[in-house]
This record gives sequence, C-alpha cells and structure tokens, in this order.
Amino acid sequence: MCIPEGYWEGIMKQTKTKLLCLLLAALMLLSSLTACGKDKAKDSNLIKLGDYELLYKGACIMEDSDGNDAIVLTLDFTNNGKENASYLWSVNETVMQNGTELEIAAVAADYESYETVINSQFTDIAPGTTLEVQTAYVLRNPTGTVEATFEQIFGKKSGKITVDPSTLSRVETTQTGMTDDGGLTAATGDALLDWWNGAWYGWWKMTGCSGSYESMEGQWWDVCGEIAIGADDTGTITLWDEDYTRADPMALASVSLNEAGTGEHGTVMSEGGRFTDTALAHADWIVDPGLLDYDDLIWIDGDYENGDDEFHYDIYLRPWGLYWEDMDESGYPYRYTDWYLPLIDAGMSMPDAIGEDPSNDFNPHDSAPLTQTDAAASGGDGIVTEEQVQKGYVWMNEVNHNIFDAAYEDIVAYFGVEGQFVKEEYSDHMKANYRYYKWISADDDSHFIYVNFKEESPGIYEVSGYNTSGFSGNEAIAKYLDTVKAEAAEANKAASANAEMKDFSVEIAQFAKDDVKVKIMTKIPVSGWSFDDGKRSLVENDDPTAFGAGAIQFEVRENVEKFDFYKDSFENYKDIEDRVIGGITFRGRTYKYIGYEWIQYIAQLDDSRALSIGLRNLDCVPGTMPDIILNNMTFILNSN
Repeated sequence: MCIPEGYWEGIMKQTKTKLLCLLLAALMLLSSLTACGKDKAKDSNLIKLGDYELLYKGACIMEDSDGNDAIVLTLDFTNNGKENASYLWSVNETVMQNGTELEIAAVAADYESYETVINSQFTDIAPGTTLEVQTAYVLRNPTGTVEATFEQIFGKKSGKITVDPSTLSRVETTQTGMTDDGGLTAATGDALLDWWNGAWYGWWKMTGCSGSYESMEGQWWDVCGEIAIGADDTGTITLWDEDYTRADPMALASVSLNEAGTGEHGTVMSEGGRFTDTALAHADWIVDPGLLDYDDLIWIDGDYENGDDEFHYDIYLRPWGLYWEDMDESGYPYRYTDWYLPLIDAGMSMPDAIGEDPSNDFNPHDSAPLTQTDAAASGGDGIVTEEQVQKGYVWMNEVNHNIFDAAYEDIVAYFGVEGQFVKEEYSDHMKANYRYYKWISADDDSHFIYVNFKEESPGIYEVSGYNTSGFSGNEAIAKYLDTVKAEAAEANKAASANAEMKDFSVEIAQFAKDDVKVKIMTKIPVSGWSFDDGKRSLVENDDPTAFGAGAIQFEVRENVEKFDFYKDSFENYKDIEDRVIGGITFRGRTYKYIGYEWIQYIAQLDDSRALSIGLRNLDCVPGTMPDIILNNMTFILNSN
C-alpha cells in the first residue's frame, strides 16, 4: 500500500508503546501466575511529563512466554491533566541495555483472568488520581545496566531511570505448551471468549477515498489480526496488513465484549486505540458476527478522517487455519492461495508479517509451481472508449451483483470486444486454470480493467477477480452510476418481460416463536433465482449462497418498531414512497447497512406480527424482476 508523504507526522514517537497492545494475545499461553514483587529503590525516582507523573517503585526478573529473562518495572502513573487518560496513550517508553534497544516481553500476571503485567496500562484514570502500572522487556544479559527513557506523547518532556538487573530478585513462573493457533490463546472454557480470542486472517478495502488517498479507491489488501479478550470482557484487537507487521501494526484497539447481539457470539465494541494515525473512540467499531451471511466471519468498518484525507474501510476476518471453501472464491483474500493455504496445510501458525515464512526451513513457494496450460486462449485488442472502461468498472463493481458468475463471453458482450489476452496459468492449490485479460481505453492505454477468469467447468471461464488501473473508481461511480443503473434496468426489463415464471411460497416464522408465521406467496423465474432458507431470502442467483448476489430478505417481528433496532447505524437513510404489496400498505425506506444498499418495506400485519421485505443490492424499477416479484406477492397469516 502506498503511504502518502507525511503519513506519520504528528504521531507520537510510540513504536514501543503501540507494541504493548499485542502482548495480551501472546500471554494467554502461560499457565501459572505469580505477582511480581517490588524491590524498593534506594531513592524514589520521580519523572514529570507535562500533565503526567511517573514514580519508579522497583523492579524484578520474570520469565516471559518464550522462557527468556525479562525485567519488569513497576511505576505509579499520576494524571494531573483535565481529562481521563491511560498510561498506554500518554507515555512512550524506550528501554536500552548496553546500547541496544530491548524487545517488549510477554509476561503473565493472572492466568485465571488472562491479565498481563502490562494490563493496567490500558486503564483510563480520572484527573488527580494515581494508578500502579508495570512494563516488561526481554533482557539481553543478566548484568548489563538497563536504561529506561519515558517521554510525553505529543510533548517534549522526558526522563530516565537506570536499573542494575543483577541486584533484582527473581519471581518464577512456568509455561504451558503452544496452542493450536500458535500460542496466541488458551482455551478458557468460556465459549464466547474462546470464539473471539486467537489469530484471524482476511482482507480489507478502501472506498470513498479523497485527498491523498483518492487514487487508492477500491484497493484492497490481505490482513492478519490477533484478538485477546480477558475474563473481564475487555482486551485488544491488533491488525496488520501487507505493509505492516505484528510488531508495527496498522491498528491497535482496546475493546469490550458484550454477549448481547443478533447472534450467539455477542458484540465487540471499540473503546479506544488507533487505526493507522487516527484515534479510535467508544463505539467507532461495532462488530456483530450475527449480521453476516457466513459462519466464523467478522466485519469491522469505520471511517478515516485526517484533514482533507478521508476514506471508508471494511475489514473482513476469519479464524486462522479455516478453509474458506464455503465462500465463493471472489471473497478470498489476495494471498489466500499462494501464501495462506500452504501455511495452514502445513499446520503452521500465523507469521509476524504477511508473505513472511514462519520458519527458516519452510517456503510456501516450494509447493508445485504454476505452469502454463496448453490451451489456446482467444482474445482481441481489448480496445474500448474511455467511457466504456469507466462504465464497465461501475457495472462490475456496483451494478452487476452476480459478476462472479459472469463468464468471459458475458464480459465480452458487455464491452462489445474481446479482451486483450495477458496470460494463462494453472493453480496447483486451487486445482484450476486461470486466464487474465485487459480492456483498455483507446484514449489512454494506462487506463484499463484487469479481469481474472477461473475455469469452473471445461472451457467455461468465469470472473474470479478484477481491478482497475489509471483512473479513479470513485470519480467513475460519481459520473456514471445512475446511467449504468438505468441501462441495466432496461436490460432487466427486456429479459423479465419474456421470463418463464413459476409459483413460489415460503413460511417465515417470528424469531424465537416458531408458531407465529407468515406465509408468503409470489411468482419467480424458473431459473436465475433461488431461496436461502438460512437467511430467509430470495436470491438473484441459481446458487442461494452466491457471494454478493442481490436478494429479497423476509423477516417477521412483533411490531414495526423492532425493525429500528440498528437504525442509528444506517447510512444515507431516506424515507421513500409507500408501496401496496398483497393489498397491504408498506412503509418504504432506503439506507446502507453492513456494506449493502437496502430498499426496505415494513408493515404491521396484525396485533402480533410485522413483516419486513428488504431488497439487498437490488433496484426495484417498474418492470424489472424484483418489481414483478413484489407485484405478485400475497400473504397468509396462521392462527396464534
């Protein structure tokens, strides 16, 4: 990822401070706990850092999670400012021994609660109060003098203390073996905590980019993460993408866990921390896995704002070691095949950096190399107008929600010309052939759409991925979205007018009340639509689990007010004209939520039932198939 000039300007010198967050994860592999005793210093060492004071109280030696000797410093942190503050986001520390900077150590304080010796650093304290904190570093040798420097974040004040480790007492601790996820977590017996805690892997994407990030619209990267939440339901999320590492992460968030949510895994919420160079606040992240269409998947979204530099980010993560076979390949991270699969196939834990091997003797590229197939791929010059290139991107990215079911011939039909053939190769891990094509602007050959196609059946290549080059996707969407939608609607109307239809019916029960149901009847096309029982949705695809496909989702609740539970999180909310469906007047509204554009119709059917008909990533232009399905819809209410 390209980082704009001045990206880190104005940020505290806190590389080491940031690293403290990730210790919570590594510490869970420790099995026994011991409180660190304090050796009284001969002279109190008071350090004043602007609005804060540090009083050095003593130190001891403990073993870290790797069996190394670590020095554990104990200090009183006093907040003399006007606002609540934590040590973690107020003080930066650097610890040296014999001229070499020491690494942060993972040392357990309380196994039962998964607390670490640095756990108190995350605690906000009120003005005028004092909190005891500890910090820990791996010693390079047992005798060399240790010099610790403490600096005020966003300030110029600093102070130092020196400690002779040979004079310190030792507090013994023992370790457990590594866990299946590489020592990131240990099972707690708490199903909720055990589901969240551990290593995660996925991808993240930038949209709505402006300022320095405008050229990065729609770009995406693989991402790794660690989640570490203790028995008190607080902890951290640490994330790094291809341009960061575990030691220098992209995001460090303090979080809280609540068992309340739409599903069995509850909800995680941000309480503080940072995403790149901007602060995170309470509820900037609200992570509810129950809202998503797949098991073992979490979605984090937020908005980055720094002056004129802005973008929206969406982060999708699944547990490390999980095969994504339940999801269409279009939803895979970019490095899923060439990096992630070889690692998990070998039973390896998550490395410290994406693309990095976990050990010196393992190379994911030692697996069978990609080889040229002997098939002769067709192709042309791929030359189209600049308008066609940009409208093609809008169509693929915003309008055609079944783009990953589109064959090469469908893309050719849209552009009107064969694509320029780039290469063909065989993926040993995916056991499939791939072809790569470009459609290029006649006005500027640096402007093009690059499309990957996978051979899904002999001779049939379907879209597996695409990206753009040379032009702003955001500007293309702003300029052409309405036009492309209108063109797609006209094509849909023409196809729908001649579509062969069949009867469809389904009973939708109220949540947790199987005896309270609504029977929905309508007509749907003989092909091209299916029903997803789990999501209670008519899906615009023959495969009801198709990734990104548009859908009509049904939900029954006690009253219409129940459908406003997440209303405060709806984006671009707008009330629209009421619609009569099955002889009943439904209230209409549109909004964006969990990454989808929604048209929702809601009505109270009787005293105990309200029905929501939500069109997800579907337009409902008169004459199109969604409109036809709604026009044919009727309802039957069962007796309570």
